[in-house]
Amino acid sequence: MRKTASLAAAVAFAAGAALTALPAAAAPTPASELSTGDAEELCSMLDDQFQFTMKFKADLPYADEARALHQSGMEKCEGGTPAEGVTDLRESLKTMYVEPATL
Repeated sequence: MRKTASLAAAVAFAAGAALTALPAAAAPTPASELSTGDAEELCSMLDDQFQFTMKFKADLPYADEARALHQSGMEKCEGGTPAEGVTDLRESLKTMYVEPATL
């Protein structure tokens, strides 16, 4: 019994140590803090991610909302306000339960 308890404690300690060694997930840079070049690059990346994802989620209930956000985002990206476009594009992906790409 004592060996089992010692083994369980050792496993719990090792698991805790392994979890603390994992890198923290970086929060995406707020769109308002992106340079114009970074925002334009991110527009392209998020558009590619949207196009890929939509192939698999086109018939789901939230697809129309995601498409509308994507269209709005692309209009802003191409219309000279890429940071605002990034915000809409990120939201379009989140609407589909997908974590948006980051730089």
